[in-house]
Amino acid sequence: MKHAKISNAWRPVGASGHSKRGLDGALSAFVFNLCLLALPLAAAAALLVIARDHLYAYEYSSEGARAIALRVARLNGELIQVDIDRQSQWESLIDLELRSGDHDAARGFLLSGAGILPRRPADVLRQADATDAELEMAALQLLTPSTRARYLQAGPLLSQLDRRADLPAVVIGAERDFEMLARAMLREPDADPLQFILTGYGLGLAGDLSPSMTRGAAVLLDASRREYYPASLAAEIDALLASSVDMAAFREAARDGGRNAAAAGAYAASSEAFRRAVNGDHAARVRALLDQLGAVSDATSRAGAAALLTHASSLRDMPRLILLARAAGDRVVAAAKRLPRDGRLLDAARGQLTMTQDLLAALVVAGMALFGLVAIVVMKGVQAALDAWRRFRAENDDDTYYPGGELVEISTSNWRPL
Repeated sequence: MKHAKISNAWRPVGASGHSKRGLDGALSAFVFNLCLLALPLAAAAALLVIARDHLYAYEYSSEGARAIALRVARLNGELIQVDIDRQSQWESLIDLELRSGDHDAARGFLLSGAGILPRRPADVLRQADATDAELEMAALQLLTPSTRARYLQAGPLLSQLDRRADLPAVVIGAERDFEMLARAMLREPDADPLQFILTGYGLGLAGDLSPSMTRGAAVLLDASRREYYPASLAAEIDALLASSVDMAAFREAARDGGRNAAAAGAYAASSEAFRRAVNGDHAARVRALLDQLGAVSDATSRAGAAALLTHASSLRDMPRLILLARAAGDRVVAAAKRLPRDGRLLDAARGQLTMTQDLLAALVVAGMALFGLVAIVVMKGVQAALDAWRRFRAENDDDTYYPGGELVEISTSNWRPL
């Protein structure tokens, strides 16, 4: 047997692909890390563009309103715990609200029948083109005669009701009330100034208020006295009111304007001191907030708006509250009164995203980065599966598998020098 002269280290011919695999592995690792870095940066850029240009807005539309109203109705349906005789329990909810004197909440449960009742009666109420007045008339036919009569006696039907024409005039406070609160503010510097400041706004001392703003101030006062008034929302509103009226400047101006403590608290001195302490820019923001609350009240009711406000955790939730009130009406009054304050009611309001060139570019980069990550993971998974399969085949092939410690034949056909 002729032996080939060995002059260099020898290795199998098939081993020449290891260096190429190493380069492929380094390249894929580089691309993976690049995509891993680009994905969160592009996503953050998209969020910044949305926030900067206010691209996500809670705008009212007839199609969206129907969807929101049905979501709120289904949330009201979750108040029924036992799924037996749902129609009887639905009528009990309506009757309970009627007996408590809350006709708006009773109407809300009546209109929520599509999300509460079993399938057959719910199909009667689930009409895409029906108005709330028509749904109210259809739902009344599902009630027993006694509950129906009690409902008709409690208040007018929607077909007979003009909310804007029937809105009562709201008065936040009179001059005497302001004077009494001013004396308290001068006597107790740590007292809560919310009612005092809102009374000053109501009297026009920080600029004229529209009727809607006045109703919004009344809603804010009512909500602040409720048990479930959120602490986080209260802190934001208190900070906004405090920034619009400098209480330290008010006290100083009131004392300077009066000859003594009694004169300082009089309406003439305290009202003039209030005007001097007002910050115009921040007062405009307060009036805008009061106008938003007034819009919620106009779409529902004063008590319903106060209950709905207790579901908000921040002033950023105001657009969603307005959309809920306009889209769901009395349904959201019933939901706000009885649902837990866990954010589910606010989640029923869905906004719309407006696409722009900057946002589209950020989303394209994020999509490409995500696709790259998924592609590399899939490719590596397939390569690992194929390598495992080759090793399994090699262990069962005597011609290509050489266990450690056995002699192998070396020839120039399957080995070559390094």
